[in-house]
Amino acid sequence: MKTRTKKLKPKTKKDIIFFVVMMIVPLTQFAIFYVAVNFNSILLAFEEYNADTAQYFFAGFSNFEKAFAEFFGESTVLRTAFVNSLLLSLVTVVVGITLGLLFSYSIYKKCFGHKFFKVMLFMPSILSSIVVALMFTYFVERAIPDVVFTLFGKKIEGLLSNPDSTIPVLIFYSIWTSFGTSMLLYVGAMNNIDESIIEAGKLDDTNGLTEFIHIVFPSIYPTFIVFLTTTLVGIFTNQMNLYSFYGGSAEYRLYTVGYYLYRNTKLATLAEYPVLSAKGLMLTIIAVPLVLSIKSLLEKIGPSED
Repeated sequence: MKTRTKKLKPKTKKDIIFFVVMMIVPLTQFAIFYVAVNFNSILLAFEEYNADTAQYFFAGFSNFEKAFAEFFGESTVLRTAFVNSLLLSLVTVVVGITLGLLFSYSIYKKCFGHKFFKVMLFMPSILSSIVVALMFTYFVERAIPDVVFTLFGKKIEGLLSNPDSTIPVLIFYSIWTSFGTSMLLYVGAMNNIDESIIEAGKLDDTNGLTEFIHIVFPSIYPTFIVFLTTTLVGIFTNQMNLYSFYGGSAEYRLYTVGYYLYRNTKLATLAEYPVLSAKGLMLTIIAVPLVLSIKSLLEKIGPSED
């Protein structure tokens, strides 16, 4: 018996060709700049650089021993970086995500001033990070001290110049600049909620708080999990925007783990890359199971849409 083979219609062939052509560029970029780069970083963690031959050679776990010694040694820079990173992540989880949800809900419900908040919260996401950092620096370094002096006749330092307020101001800036993305996704998720569910809640005399807790939040809970897990991953990657404000010359007391790794990698020599790769791999080994465990726990204990 002859087997029949289905022939693709001309339109279907064109669609496939168009899809393949459109996907070539992003897939090539992904293969080169993500897969290849990360694979090379893993290899570097097990190599050392020979200056005489200008080549890398296999060195076993010696880079991990050096990295471990730095992480748990007497280096105050890394201890400070870990403390600042944990503080940033904690404040982002408790304050940033909570405010992000509330602002998004107020925009979703079209509360008073929702258009103003939408513009102000999303503006940092569409402007250059350097431009936003310069505007913010001018505001906290000159505008606020001038306003305080005009109103109260008291001279104060700029909020970034004052050592007591630098980290709180940087944390505030990091949370503020993150609102744009969270607002966009939260409001998008809220707009996908079936309107009949909201109307049924109104028939049961639900107020805004009850509606948010029992209807809206359970419906957008998967989006909430995404933001919470990415915030936890950011413990080891978030720079607190230090490079935008200070370039590579931030004070040690301001360091986060993300800034420490980014700055040192940017300024590293060929001989320093292997230890930095080992540090990154060690942090990844710590972060991945931690984040996956928390994500699994959140999915189990989270509210149900039913």
